[in-house]
Amino acid sequence: MIETVELPEMIAIGVLVEAPWDALPKAVPAAWTRLFETDTGASSFLEVSLSREDGVYRELVGYLAAKKTEVPDGMTRIVIPAQRYLRLHHDGPLAGIAGGFEKLYAHAAVAGLKATDYKLDFGYLPGLPPGRHELHVALEPEPLPLG
Repeated sequence: MIETVELPEMIAIGVLVEAPWDALPKAVPAAWTRLFETDTGASSFLEVSLSREDGVYRELVGYLAAKKTEVPDGMTRIVIPAQRYLRLHHDGPLAGIAGGFEKLYAHAAVAGLKATDYKLDFGYLPGLPPGRHELHVALEPEPLPLG
């Protein structure tokens, strides 16, 4: 079931990946390996798709953290803004996650909502086993009424 949710501002810390589409299948798993090898104390992980510009994708593989959490060497802190998202739960292999995001974008198009390239995927665990993921696609803010 697809639903619209509001999420608060969150802080994520992790490994930043910047790569063209065809390099992502190697770059993203390598970033996960690096993250899981670092002693972060985290037990819940996410992937944030930040942007796509000139064929280069920017993603962060990381974990949610408190604002004052120290950033380990070689990692990046980002602020995930408070915003509205379409959300869908995915249960199963990681290979099915892309299809879940396709469903969210198709739903947005049919519903007349403006979906963005900003995505959140909660549910990763060390070893990257199949399991339950919460997929989110950020929506553009609605224009303020005039008057």
